[in-house]
Amino acid sequence: MKKTIGKPENWQDFESLCKKLWGEVWEIPNKIKKNGRLGQEQAGVDVYGIPKNATKYWGIQAKGKDDYTNAKLTEKEITTEIEKAKTFKPELEVYIIATTQNKDSKIEQFVRLKDIENRENGSFEILLYCWEDIADLIEENQDTYQWYQHGIGQKGKFDFKISFNELEDNLTLKPIFEKKIKKYKHTQKSTSEILLESLNSHKSILDGFNPLFSFHSNKINKSWCSFDFVMENIGSVVIEDWRVTIKFLEGVAKLDEGTPLFPKLSLTEFVDDESKTITYRPRDNKPLIQKDNTYFELSLLPKTDSDKIVFEWELLARDFHRKEVAEISIEPEYIEKTKFELINDKDEMKEDEVFISYHVVEKE
Repeated sequence: MKKTIGKPENWQDFESLCKKLWGEVWEIPNKIKKNGRLGQEQAGVDVYGIPKNATKYWGIQAKGKDDYTNAKLTEKEITTEIEKAKTFKPELEVYIIATTQNKDSKIEQFVRLKDIENRENGSFEILLYCWEDIADLIEENQDTYQWYQHGIGQKGKFDFKISFNELEDNLTLKPIFEKKIKKYKHTQKSTSEILLESLNSHKSILDGFNPLFSFHSNKINKSWCSFDFVMENIGSVVIEDWRVTIKFLEGVAKLDEGTPLFPKLSLTEFVDDESKTITYRPRDNKPLIQKDNTYFELSLLPKTDSDKIVFEWELLARDFHRKEVAEISIEPEYIEKTKFELINDKDEMKEDEVFISYHVVEKE
């Protein structure tokens, strides 16, 4: 097969390629991780994850060679990395050495022998992927192929970035939720008196428990969160005929569609709450020039039982395509409200019950 896929320009890009590629191969695009950060001891593992249908971790050592280091993978280097990988916790099931070096029969034979020796000693399996092997995998996995050919593979040409508010890479939302606590208290009151008080308080504690849709004009849900979604051209060429689609995969209860009289539909933005999807098109099909950015305000209602929002964004443009998955953290601020339920039989006492709901208030 003719190889037309160029190698990454640097080892950082090669490590990102390994994460993206094996995330698709292992069918765990959102669960594969880079190990630690620059300068930290990594126990011979740059990228790790548990492949679909596997039960133990697999690790990858990304070795950038040839084109930007003027060096070759050596037997000593391989042995050193294997020994380091034995210290990775928990123990690996498979260890992959991925390199941009071209195929070398001598090195491949050495790795095969080390693999047999390692497994006979009860340790992990060892696999070597040289650049031709990796190029084959890239061509066989279309998501990575598109991402690489129109992303890292086009460094210095097309490049695109998503950020939040003041060009921040990470975002943490702090919605206001209500934490309603029901406490049980022993009393000497009669059963009829307790029943009457319970009926009055029960409605109060559960009122507004899940008010996703409120038709009461005098009520407002204060748990909604708004932020700027920023789209930036960080490449060296103009991005033309483009649009961005954002699909929320988890953590969002509702998107702001506007109102029946004023739907959130314009020349630049379309919101579909049913599929939790937003499509952004620039007004008048305006191109996005180099080093420029544009943004729109996004409003959503986080789920009360989620600690993060996961979304997939996809850029479609002339000669350029990119799709990635990202996360937004949720750190709620709680307003606590406590209610007591009276019990005259000690045997019927229960543990406290906690209800998390949206914070709904009267309009001013």
